Amino acid sequence: MKTSQNWVITLSTILFLVVASCAEKPKKDKEEPKTVAHEDDEMVKAPDGIITLGEAKELCENYETRRAKAILEFEMNQNPEKEFIPTQFIEFDLKTMKKYIKYVEKKARKAKVKPDSLRIYLGNYGKEGKDPNRNTVFVVPTAKIDGEYGGFYIGGDGTAKLIRNYWPKNGDGNQGVQQKSEAGFFPTLKSMPYQDQSLILNDGHNGPPPNTDFN
Repeated sequence: MKTSQNWVITLSTILFLVVASCAEKPKKDKEEPKTVAHEDDEMVKAPDGIITLGEAKELCENYETRRAKAILEFEMNQNPEKEFIPTQFIEFDLKTMKKYIKYVEKKARKAKVKPDSLRIYLGNYGKEGKDPNRNTVFVVPTAKIDGEYGGFYIGGDGTAKLIRNYWPKNGDGNQGVQQKSEAGFFPTLKSMPYQDQSLILNDGHNGPPPNTDFN
């Protein structure tokens, strides 16, 4: 009798251990860290205005034929003894452009105006400029102000004002040469407080051949 009871106890113990072992959850392998998609990896659609390499090359060749040769001829007539290579591109580093856009947006917010584009003007340094006789570009932010649209600067009173109204009009309705105030406007971006503040960007790097991408 005791032997039977011992077998029952033994079997019960074994069954209990088996059930307990089956009920125990298997250990999971070490979980892999979740991958979070970085914003740079997101799909970005190409903006309007992207052109092909072939179209870009054609534009560059047209400039060389229709503009650069005329510029070279003009400059060589002005100073035959000095070699001149016409500018073919102006380069701004990406970091500067990002910083510039943030700067414009910050100044515009304070002036309660919304810039929506950048105008790129062609210019020339002239005989006495920092890069004599070379072509350049400068960038002007634009916005709608008091119902009119155009490039703007920040006035000494902290409001956004149209550049076209900075100079008084002369007799024929065009901009005069004399500035309206003594506050500096060109070329510095670092104006003192209570002075007119320019938002115009220049100082790009000129690129004559052989550093172009299309020759």
